[in-house]
Amino acid sequence: RSTLFPYTTLFRSAGRKERHLKLRLLQLLIALPLRSPSLLIQTAMECKNIGVYTDALDAWNNTCPLDGIHGNAEWLSQTSKFLTSKVDRLEQDLKNYQLSQDKENIRRTHHSLGDHYYNCGDLSNAVKHYQKSRDYGTTVNHTLDFLLSTLKVSVYLYHWTSVYNYIKKTELLEITDPSKQLTLSLIKGLCEMSLGNYAQACRIFANVPHDHWTSEVISPYSLLIYCTLCAIGSLSRQEYQRLLFENNNFKQYCDSNETIKNCLLAFYNREYSQGLRILDNIKPKLKLDMFLEQHIDDIYSNIRKCCLCQYFKPYLACDLNRMAENFNTDLETLEGELKGMSIGSTMSYKIDGFHKVLRYCEDDDKAHVLNDILAMARKYRQKTQALIAKSAILKSGLVIKDNVNVAISEEKPSTSS
Repeated sequence: RSTLFPYTTLFRSAGRKERHLKLRLLQLLIALPLRSPSLLIQTAMECKNIGVYTDALDAWNNTCPLDGIHGNAEWLSQTSKFLTSKVDRLEQDLKNYQLSQDKENIRRTHHSLGDHYYNCGDLSNAVKHYQKSRDYGTTVNHTLDFLLSTLKVSVYLYHWTSVYNYIKKTELLEITDPSKQLTLSLIKGLCEMSLGNYAQACRIFANVPHDHWTSEVISPYSLLIYCTLCAIGSLSRQEYQRLLFENNNFKQYCDSNETIKNCLLAFYNREYSQGLRILDNIKPKLKLDMFLEQHIDDIYSNIRKCCLCQYFKPYLACDLNRMAENFNTDLETLEGELKGMSIGSTMSYKIDGFHKVLRYCEDDDKAHVLNDILAMARKYRQKTQALIAKSAILKSGLVIKDNVNVAISEEKPSTSS
């Protein structure tokens, strides 16, 4: 709460078309003791969201009662009348079209109502009207418009199961519009990241074209952040070198932000102290991201585990004191991290607590040979027991013969005679 500059900077960096990203940041900023409420009030008025506007006013007046401000009654009245009249007009048009059974105009009106509620932040009503427009679609483009509109709303509602199912449906359609392909690729990446498939999300984000950005789902800066974090925390150095550094398309994203570019280079050059310091500095801003807030701790944990594995991989033994210095932590915390990783069998090593050394555990070839011999012995014993049982059954005559075969065998002597 003491350092608000990163939050307000992230808020202002959101694009003009990213309406719901701004509203999400606005709801998070309501609880912060900002020096001026102009940022909150102005954005709520731009988005025509009366509910967030009144919440921002109430939060400000409760936080700073001495500097309380009054709402713009004229704006509230005009906006409320405008929104109500627009809904009434669209609903009246919908009734008229339903009476005349004009399917195309019914579909368009339902889609217009969905767009209206979407722009006002009423996402549940937006989904309802988008789904109703599906019943009146007659072409592939109508189906694609319904799927993309529903996908955008489902993303902001965090309904990732629905997003995944709708994405599978879009894969059956032929999409030629570059802007729709861009939006669909971004939603695919967000879905994979939200489901914990960070490597696949990185591969999708890295191949999103940088030129002619027209999507309102996320900004290019957000894509750069998502792709960087997913790559460092889930890919090997060789793979994210090929996917990021040797990718001319992704280089355009990196060139737009020097901090993230330095972070990537630091991790690639094994300068973990510098890379982790950069990530710690931008972590407060990332916690305000509507798609990263639930995954930021998990991603940061994966990054530290990957870095620890890469740091120790070339050595047979490593000094824990120097290792803690390189990872910006103390010895006790580092030992706790390594113990947690050993439980999950991420690395094959043991900790020498007395000498404060991390040692590589070599595979015991003798143990492998003995285990193979025991497995062969158990298999041989099972086969031997099965053969003994079979021979005993045959010797005792405990064999069930087929009635048809018995009849045929009995008829053969009579025909020959």
